[in-house]
Parts: sequence; structure tokens; C-alpha cells
Amino acid sequence: MLEIKNLYKDFDDLKVLKNINLTIKAGEKAVIIGPSGSGKSTLLRCLNALETPTSGSILFEDKEITDPKIDLNLIREQMGMVFQQFNLFSNLSILDNLTLAPVKRHRLTKIEAEEKAQTLLNRIGLSEKIDAFPKQLSGGQQQRIAIIRAMM
Repeated sequence: MLEIKNLYKDFDDLKVLKNINLTIKAGEKAVIIGPSGSGKSTLLRCLNALETPTSGSILFEDKEITDPKIDLNLIREQMGMVFQQFNLFSNLSILDNLTLAPVKRHRLTKIEAEEKAQTLLNRIGLSEKIDAFPKQLSGGQQQRIAIIRAMM
């Protein structure tokens, strides 16, 4: 479960996040929408501890993610994020982009990761691109790859 309580984020005099409160239960999905500059990316960066909130709390599975003692890698393994720049590795195939982290972090065997990648690629209609490289894909295709990488 993810729980955000009274979250604020300021950049000097600019107040970007103001009193954000949100609870997402295990298994629920949430979408964050809003106009450009409304704080969507800042909120996601706070959730992944890439930004430190000015005040408030973010609890993930009852653990405060701003606690200096928390293992952020364990938290981040369970929380996917797709950046505006997709950050695909240009020197790796699509399959390798999808399977690198789950295998390196010992969450899945290579075979399990490849099977999961194939299933997700089938779901988004890009299974034929499994051996392609990011530069061979359109921007929209790269975005879909980045999304399923976050789901791995």
C-alpha cells in the first residue's frame, strides 16, 4: 500500500506540491493526470525518493521512504517509473533492456525474465521487435517498451 499524507514540495519560493493526500491499496492502479507544470513529475520523483519532500510523509508498505535507514533499492524494485526521456539502453536489444534489471537484482531467472518480457511484448503488439534496438523503434514504441520495463 502507498499512502501520501500532507505532502508539500517547494523549490525556493515556488510551491509545486501543496497538501497532497492519497492512498493506493495493494492491487489498485492509479493514474496521475494534469496540465504541464502541475507537479505530476515532481510527485513521482518524490515517490521514488529522487526528490525530498519539503514536508509530509510517504509510506510504502508502512515504511517511511524518507527514513535514512530505509533500503531505497528494495522500495524502487516494487515501484516502476517511466521518465519523460525513456532511458532505454541504446546498445542493448529490446529483450535485454527488459530483462537486465530483474535478472541483475536476482528477482527472476534469465528464462523467467525472458518469458515475462515476451508475454508483455505480445500484450502491446511489439513481440516482433524483441531483437531490435531502441533506435530502430518509433518514439511511441520506445515509450511502450519503457512502460513494460517498469512492469517487469
